[in-house]
Amino acid sequence: MSLNVVWRALLVRLVAVTGAAFFSIVIHAGPSEGQSVYESFCVVCHGGLGEGETMGKPLVDNPAKSLSDAELINVISNGRSGTGMAAYGGPLSETEVRDVAGYIRVLQGGTGLAEESDSADLSTDPQLIAGQALFAGKAACVDCHSYRGTGGTIGPALDNVTARLNPAQLREALESPSRTIASGYSVRVLETNDGEIIRGRYRNDSEQAIQILSADGKRWVTQFKRNLTSVEDSQESLMPDVFTSLGAAEQDALLVFLQSL
Repeated sequence: MSLNVVWRALLVRLVAVTGAAFFSIVIHAGPSEGQSVYESFCVVCHGGLGEGETMGKPLVDNPAKSLSDAELINVISNGRSGTGMAAYGGPLSETEVRDVAGYIRVLQGGTGLAEESDSADLSTDPQLIAGQALFAGKAACVDCHSYRGTGGTIGPALDNVTARLNPAQLREALESPSRTIASGYSVRVLETNDGEIIRGRYRNDSEQAIQILSADGKRWVTQFKRNLTSVEDSQESLMPDVFTSLGAAEQDALLVFLQSL
């Protein structure tokens, strides 16, 4: 938990005691109201500071931060299929949904929701919004890929992906990820002396050692060759076969979102 996130959360709690006049100087009004809604509906699953609990994921990690304002509002309103996240668009008013979304942004270290006129993330296109939700949710693309500096590093960054791939090539890359593996994202399979199989993206390979990206994509791990029985190239991408498991409408929505990056 960063000090900035903790400071923001403490600030909102302080304002609840000292009054809205001080709050209006520091931050937008929405998150102040959102704190009350959050503590009534969200804290039991997501924790007092968005740190996550047994029943709910963290709201202050990179995947959560990568959600656009529109997508965050959509998840709160409509829930997330296949998870315990319920739809609150019924119990909460549209204003309350926006307020709690703004408070989540405060927990993430921000200052609430961006103004619609200033935010490039907001869109009124329901297909694009659905694609954003899939990218960070069900399809879990954000775990391996980044855009605008947020997301995983196991796969290539997707900013301006249409400059590299036309629509047909983009669909093919999603349907058959092993057909063409991007430069710098080759895969090697290692077998240790203990029989453990390690498969991952590699960076450096010398006579003494090889560096493999950890499974969570957060660090490079040096494996000394004296501890390995074999090192082999793999023609199979690390990208899971997620796209073909989606419905046709979901596939189209994800493509629309990727083409907007």
